[in-house]
Amino acid sequence: MAVARRKVSRTNRKTTSKTTSVVPRRKAAARGPAAMGEDRGIRALQQRLLETVSGPDGEARSPIGVSAAFVQIFLQLTKVQGIAVYVRDEQTREMICLAEAGTVHGFVAAEWREMLAKTEQQGQMVHGALHGFRLHRIGRMEGLVMVQSGKSSRLTSRKLVAVVAAVEPWLAVALDHARLTVKYAAKILRIQHMEQVSDLLNSSLAEEEKLRRALDAAVHLVEAEAGALFLTTGDGTLTLYTVAGERAAGLSVFQSPIATGVHRTGPAVLLTQGGQDARLVAGQGWQAVLPVASLVSVPVRMGMRAVGVLEVVNRRSGKPFSNWDVLELASLSNQFGLAIDNLRRGTVGEGGAKRGG
Repeated sequence: MAVARRKVSRTNRKTTSKTTSVVPRRKAAARGPAAMGEDRGIRALQQRLLETVSGPDGEARSPIGVSAAFVQIFLQLTKVQGIAVYVRDEQTREMICLAEAGTVHGFVAAEWREMLAKTEQQGQMVHGALHGFRLHRIGRMEGLVMVQSGKSSRLTSRKLVAVVAAVEPWLAVALDHARLTVKYAAKILRIQHMEQVSDLLNSSLAEEEKLRRALDAAVHLVEAEAGALFLTTGDGTLTLYTVAGERAAGLSVFQSPIATGVHRTGPAVLLTQGGQDARLVAGQGWQAVLPVASLVSVPVRMGMRAVGVLEVVNRRSGKPFSNWDVLELASLSNQFGLAIDNLRRGTVGEGGAKRGG
């Protein structure tokens, strides 16, 4: 019996020892949010990026779609307070926010903007709860990731930096892939529009109808709000022939000083900051009917002879026109010129210009 008591006694001591060692661990585990393993988080983020860029949804595979998928899964995994992805626009060179998730409290909004500027200049930055990361440059793409941690964050500052540093190259590659995909799709669409303009100008339609439809297709080619075709008269005066585009409805007869200058001097004109360009005068030309933010004006020639001017205003997206838009419109010049020459020979005779819609 004594042996039995000793066994019970030892058993009791062991049980008591085990119990007292477990209690502190339970209390410590309940103090804050559960920690997230760095490796698990990194793998989940990488997998989400791969699924997004290889998925069937074209919209999701755009830079905005890739950024949205990234910030959503990052917020879900890490429970940070806020995260945003920025990419520099290739044309305007502005750093724009593609996607954001979570919230940024007002008292750090100014610090967020300041951190954004510093990260853009210096690379990785950490200031309190704010973390800025510069994306690796792939091709011509530049971007940033901004993160605001908080009390609910599952990652310490050190782990947060480690996770973003590990997935940042994946995000950069995914964004560049998405950018190129969108760019190639846009080029294919523009080639189709170019072919449409060419087909119209070489069709068996009446010359007046050719020019109207071709102008409309050219406006769609460069995604302009409105466009106009000006023709020369017998005395060399430039007059409006027809207009096209969503902002063209109701436009009456008007003159364009820019088009007149292009017809007189020859070289095409590209305006990208209409509000600050002295060549645009309030109440004159397009400015009399709609505010001009961006404009392209190209001469239309038949051989070496100037027969008109093709002009478009304001890209629908709000972005300015580019040199590529100028080249594409200029490449159609001779085809427009041939149609105009045929129009004159067949309907009003050499030296005249017939105005339409």
